[in-house]
Amino acid sequence: MVGVLIGMKLAVLRRSMSGPRAASLFLGAVTGAVAAVGTALLGLADFPTPEAGVGVIAAVLLVWTAGWALGPTVTGGDPTLRLDYFTLLPRQPRVLAVGLLGAAFVGVTPLVSLAAFAVLIVLGAGFGPVPALVAVPAVLLHLLFVVVLSKLTLQGLGSAARSRLGWELSALLVGLVTGFLNTGWFAIGFFARLLSGEWAAAVGTVVRVLPSGWSVVAVDAARRGEWVLAAACLGGLLALSGLLFAAWTALLARQLARGTAGRGTSRRGTSRRGASRAGVRWPAVPDTPGGAVLGKELRLWVRDPRRARLLRMALWTGVFTGLLPLLGGFPALVPWAGVVAALFAGALCANLYGLDAGALWLTLVVPGAERVDVRARQLAWLLVVAPAALLLTLVAGAAARADGSRTWVLAVLPAVLGAGAGLVPLVSVLGPAPFPDRPGGNPLDGFSDESADQTRLQSMVVLLLQALAALPAAGVVLAGTLLHSEPLRWAGVAVGAGTGLLYAGLLGAGARRRLETRGP
Repeated sequence: MVGVLIGMKLAVLRRSMSGPRAASLFLGAVTGAVAAVGTALLGLADFPTPEAGVGVIAAVLLVWTAGWALGPTVTGGDPTLRLDYFTLLPRQPRVLAVGLLGAAFVGVTPLVSLAAFAVLIVLGAGFGPVPALVAVPAVLLHLLFVVVLSKLTLQGLGSAARSRLGWELSALLVGLVTGFLNTGWFAIGFFARLLSGEWAAAVGTVVRVLPSGWSVVAVDAARRGEWVLAAACLGGLLALSGLLFAAWTALLARQLARGTAGRGTSRRGTSRRGASRAGVRWPAVPDTPGGAVLGKELRLWVRDPRRARLLRMALWTGVFTGLLPLLGGFPALVPWAGVVAALFAGALCANLYGLDAGALWLTLVVPGAERVDVRARQLAWLLVVAPAALLLTLVAGAAARADGSRTWVLAVLPAVLGAGAGLVPLVSVLGPAPFPDRPGGNPLDGFSDESADQTRLQSMVVLLLQALAALPAAGVVLAGTLLHSEPLRWAGVAVGAGTGLLYAGLLGAGARRRLETRGP
C-alpha cells in the first residue's frame, strides 16, 4: 500500500507541474529552502552557553512544529491524495493510514523540514561525535512527529469544522496565522525580550519540556552523558507519534464511514432540520426574484460551512492583525482591524461563483436571471460583511483612542467594501474555480482542490485591487492633513462612500455581462 500510494503521488506531482501549480510549488520550495538553510546554520552560532543554544534551537523547532500543525488549516493539506479517492477501497483504515503516512514523506515540504531539522546534527557535531550520532535519529523522529501531527490536525479540524464551534476554532487558528504573517513582525522585540530578558529561564524551560523540544534535549543530554534522558526523549517522540497515529487512524475510519453509509444518515438529518424550518420566513426579504436570491445567499453565508468559515477567517484576521503589534508596543494598527477584515473578506470570497459548484446551472437556465443574481449576491455580501467590519472598526477605534486615524479609516472602509462587493462576483466569473460538491466532505478541502492555486491567485488579485481602490479617498484625506484642513479631511469620507458605490455598480455590471455571455 505504501509503495502504491507513493507511486500515485509521484505520478500526480509529475503531471501537474505546469501553470499556477508549478509556480506555487517553486515559490514555496525557494522560500522554504531559505528558511531551512537559515535554521540549519543556527547550529553554528556562538551562544554564550550550550544551554542557551539549546533553548534557542528548541524555540525555533517549536515554530517549525507549529507551522506543521497549523499550516494545513490554511492550505488544506496535501491536495494530491484526498481521502475521497479511497472511500470505496476494500482496505482497513489502519492499512490506508500507513500508506497515506508513507506518501506524506514524499514532497517538497518534508524535504525542506528535513533540511531545517538538520540543525540538530550541526549542533551535535559541535558537541562531539557521539551527540552528532544521537542527532540523526532525533532528526528522523522529529520529522515523523510533525508529519503525523499535521495529519491529525487536518483530520481533527476537518471533522470539527462541520459544527459551528469547529467553524470558529478553525477560523480562529487561520486568522491567528494570517494575522501573524501580516503584522507579527512588529512583535519581534517582544519575543526577543522573552528569550533574553528576565523570562528567558522560564521560556527556555517551557520550550524544552514541550514535545517539539525533546529532540534537541536528547542531543544536549548526550553531550552531558545523561543517556537515560536522551533515550527517554527519543522514545517519547516515538511513543507520542504512535499515539497521534492511532488517533488519526480513528478519525480516518470515521471519515471513511461518513463517506459511504454515513452520508445517508447525514442527509436525512439535514432534511428533517430543513423541514422543521420550511415554514420560517424572513420578513426583511422581499417576495421578488431578487429577494429569493438574497434570501438564499444570506442563508448560505450563515449555514454553509465553507462560506461561514471564510467570513470568520476574515474577521479573526482583522482582529489579530490589529492586536499582535500591541505586543511590540505599536497600537497604531488597532483602528485598522475592521478595514483589514473587509479586505480579507473580499479576498477570501473571490471565488464566490465557484462555491456553487454544479449548482450554477440553476441560475443559467432561468432567462434574464443574471442581473438579478449578481446584484442580489452583492447585496448579500455587503449585508454580512459591512456590519461586522464597521462594528470592529468602531470598537477598535474606541479602545485605541486613535482620533487621528478616524477620518483615514472612515474614508478607506466604504471604498474597500464597495470594491469588494464588485470584485467578488466579477473575479469569480472571470476565472471560475469550481469547488467539488461532496456531501459530508471535509470543509477544509476548499484549499486543496485542483482549483486551489487559481483560488489563491484570485484572492491575491482582489486583495491588491481593493487596496488600490482606497487610494482616491486616502489621497483626499492626505491632502487635508497636509493642508491642515479639517473639512477636506472629512471630504475624504464622502469620496470613499462615493467611490465605493461606483465600484460596486460598475464592477457588478461587468460581472453580469460576463455571466450573460460566458455563463455556460
